[in-house]
Amino acid sequence: MKHQQGLILIELIAVIVLTGIIATFTSFFLYTGLNGYLNAKNALEGAIKAQTALDRLTLELRNISYFTSAPTATSVSYRSMDLRLPGSRTLQYQTGTGTGEILISVDGADYLLLNNVSSFDDFNFTYLNLNEDPLVDEVAAIRIGFNVAGVGKEFKTQIFPRNLVEKK
Repeated sequence: MKHQQGLILIELIAVIVLTGIIATFTSFFLYTGLNGYLNAKNALEGAIKAQTALDRLTLELRNISYFTSAPTATSVSYRSMDLRLPGSRTLQYQTGTGTGEILISVDGADYLLLNNVSSFDDFNFTYLNLNEDPLVDEVAAIRIGFNVAGVGKEFKTQIFPRNLVEKK
């Protein structure tokens, strides 16, 4: 029998199967890495928006001059002492279709501060007698906390208003 050169069919099939297995594992690892990167990127964008909104809420509520109506669990209407923040202002949380929004209204015009808010469960006012007036307790602190869809972390802060205590 003569010695034959070249590949036989079984060798070709083995090479194709091994190449397929290697390609499958490689694509799985690439998909996992890319998916993780995209999830982290989206969470980072949501976290930056939420932190910016939290900073704006702190700026707004730190300079409250007086309330124009009684605060509720989802909104507060006020006027500010800060000349950069003129007019009657309202901070409110609204639920629409799906996720909620945090809005700031200035003289009746609504401005979107943050969307994709999955929960707004911590909007509390702490009242203490700060000026020894037995009739009125002043707002000593305002707590705000919310979650943003896709981020997985609660964003919260405690604000101490500067202008709500009147001296006797």
